[in-house]
Amino acid sequence: MASSLSRSSSTLVAPGTLRASSLASGVAQASRAHRSQLRQCATQKALPGVLYQGFIFDGSGYSEETWVEALGIDAAGIHVQLHPMRLAHDLKKLLPRDARRRLEELKRQKVDLSRGVFYVCAPPDLYDLSLSGIYRIGRTMFETDRIPDGWPEICQTMDEIWVPCQFNVETFSGAGVDFKRLRVLHPGVDTPLYRPGAPALEIPKARAFNFISVFDWHERKGYDVLLRAYLSEFRADEDVALILKVYQVNDPVSDLEAKLTHFIERCIGMRLEDAPPVILLNGYLPLARMPQLYAAAQAFVLPSRGEGYGRPYMEAMSCGLPVIATRWSGQMEFLNDENAYFVELEGLVQPPATVDMEYYAEHRWAEPSVDDLRRKMRHVITHQEEAQARARHGRETMVRGFDWDVVIPQWVNEFRRLLD
Repeated sequence: MASSLSRSSSTLVAPGTLRASSLASGVAQASRAHRSQLRQCATQKALPGVLYQGFIFDGSGYSEETWVEALGIDAAGIHVQLHPMRLAHDLKKLLPRDARRRLEELKRQKVDLSRGVFYVCAPPDLYDLSLSGIYRIGRTMFETDRIPDGWPEICQTMDEIWVPCQFNVETFSGAGVDFKRLRVLHPGVDTPLYRPGAPALEIPKARAFNFISVFDWHERKGYDVLLRAYLSEFRADEDVALILKVYQVNDPVSDLEAKLTHFIERCIGMRLEDAPPVILLNGYLPLARMPQLYAAAQAFVLPSRGEGYGRPYMEAMSCGLPVIATRWSGQMEFLNDENAYFVELEGLVQPPATVDMEYYAEHRWAEPSVDDLRRKMRHVITHQEEAQARARHGRETMVRGFDWDVVIPQWVNEFRRLLD
């Protein structure tokens, strides 16, 4: 849903149509190539391969990478049996049609775990420890300076733990997970889909310069830091807007427009009439429309207090947007001072006692500087040529090192190592 926070705001459905991406085209070819194999599997015994379990269809950060990796190793000829977690089908119609069809086919395949690998991509406290194979692999990540209680013991039951970044190697090993079990496998991004020059999504009340932020609604994402910086730096009569693309995995039932209004008027003490525009886009967009969302903005900003790796940063960079990010945690795997703008820290602090996820109790995360974020947001507007140069470096970083065509072969090699 889309709304602009004002006394006369209207609510309308964000337009959405499904269009196959370059990734989906490859999946379609793989799907046709494997259909005869699928018919054979219906009548023959289970085959060696990978029993692949994880969030696939719920639109979460985990699922954004999991379904692509499952299709990638399937397209490379590795037999895959898919076990979706949480949602069994693409009920939100987020994925390209050919990808959705092939994923449904993979659910019907059978893997012989006595000759196969059990792989699970989820928080460790959701691992199904009743399943095993010749290897048992966990894929996970975390966003603070340590990992939740109980996770180290669960990770130690796995043969290997695959994490997305060196930051998580340090936090997991620091919490007691055997360093030898930890391997870094990067996530990827579809750079032909997430590209500069996509047609822009029409967003009512957008302005000449629009910041966009994409996140699940909870305190770790630093929405309070972002709002304080934006509302204190910009005036209502400036040709600037802040677009918040929010989804609610963590907080599915609350009224976010009411929460935002309360924060602006009660916590910051500013009347909506006096505030520069804050445009709330609440809910999910199909994958094919996400590049159009980024194309509607001139810069991406997310002062997160901690990330496992930060997929929206990757998507925005791939789309050629200047990126403003916190100088800490998983995104440091691919961000640097040549391809992004960093918000400096006030320090590492404990989350408040009222933190919205109990996972984070007694952990430490980053506290981004509101004042520095104000400076960086103003800077990308007043130095747009420089900002575009950094954005080009960011796009190049994604194409050369993090495109799925670069990343998937690394995943395939790891699974073949285990199966051979």
